[in-house]
Amino acid sequence: MVARKPAPEESRPHDQHPSRHSSVACHGSLPGADPRERILSDDEIRLVWTKATGTFGDMVKMLLLTAQRREKVASMKWEDVSVDGTWLVKNGVKREKGTGGELVLPSMAVDILRSRPRLNSNPYVFAGRGDGYFIGWGKAKAALDAATGMTGWTLHDCRKTARSLMSRASVHPDIAERVLGHVQQGVLGTYDRHAYKEEKREALRMLAGLVESILRNDADKKVRRLRG
Repeated sequence: MVARKPAPEESRPHDQHPSRHSSVACHGSLPGADPRERILSDDEIRLVWTKATGTFGDMVKMLLLTAQRREKVASMKWEDVSVDGTWLVKNGVKREKGTGGELVLPSMAVDILRSRPRLNSNPYVFAGRGDGYFIGWGKAKAALDAATGMTGWTLHDCRKTARSLMSRASVHPDIAERVLGHVQQGVLGTYDRHAYKEEKREALRMLAGLVESILRNDADKKVRRLRG
């Protein structure tokens, strides 16, 4: 007997689509799950947001609001952000994996940037010592863990959490992956040269809207409104 192939995502019933199952996004990773599958629960997001302060705290919040890698957030320069809040997430010398490109930041993220001090001697938004950017991840993360009592999570989990929240907010998977900067495979990646700037703007707006609802503890109502 030939095993039946699972139905493609687009043809699955509404309640069977992976992005429709919000229990993991609401409550974090399931008990005993692979650490690579770890995401923050709503309660953990509220706790981290409350306890994360200073330069490191602002960076953690930006990780949740942009779904970008920590190195890209840390190395953000003032010159990379336009007046209207568009952040050009630059690649390095070689093509790098997981870079979102040109992102129009949601107002929550722009407010964080506007609250940051701008130093004449340092070009970075999240300034470190001298003319470099913040690199004290380990010590700051340990202090945040102590303040929250949370264990078993990494800063990269913020990126996975943001991606999961986009699914929960009904952002189309293709657009969410483009926000993360994941390379599109096959013919689509070769021939589709559209920048998707407006689509990514809307995705980040929806992500920020859900984060804001989580912080108010009414995220379930927000998701129901989004899905009609």
